Amino acid sequence: MNNFEYADTSSWEDWMKEYRYGAFYIIPPDEVMKQIDKLRQKHDPKSHSISPAHVSLSEALTKPLIEAQLKELQEVLASLDPFEMQYGPLRSFSPHPGVVYTINPEDRFMQLRSSIHSTPLFKNVPLNHAHIPPHMTIAEFITLERTTELLGELLGKVPEGTFLVESIAYYIPDKNFSFNKVLTIPLGKKTV
Repeated sequence: MNNFEYADTSSWEDWMKEYRYGAFYIIPPDEVMKQIDKLRQKHDPKSHSISPAHVSLSEALTKPLIEAQLKELQEVLASLDPFEMQYGPLRSFSPHPGVVYTINPEDRFMQLRSSIHSTPLFKNVPLNHAHIPPHMTIAEFITLERTTELLGELLGKVPEGTFLVESIAYYIPDKNFSFNKVLTIPLGKKTV
């Protein structure tokens, strides 16, 4: 049985509390993460302090993850093949502030998200973020003015590329609202 430790949320801002039980993410490999985390640390230290570079995949869990739900999720993910993901070019989501990497292929990302959300773990959990295209954030806690400036500074000057998505990660925030990986689930492999 997995005994994940969930933080006391009493000191958190209200918007943070929905993430108490964590969520699932696509995490780039170390060499890509290091490059993007340097950008995040420089241009948005607050976002960088919350989590490493990632692509948000699922809605936040509404209750603790239990063993039976994890097994169902592992079975679904075992039926999906790993795929190549492209990050870049940069963009913003006007009228919202922030600079992000575009993520493609969007259809494979959506298939993965839909598969995760088809499991009982997400029964009756609405896809509140379904309208947001997949992306990997560089800066989000910035002004609209800084968004325009930063896009101009970074466009065409930051690394872009691809990486193989072979797994997803389950991250849970600690009492300081810093997300930590507690589980990795492979794609395309039968679990024992």
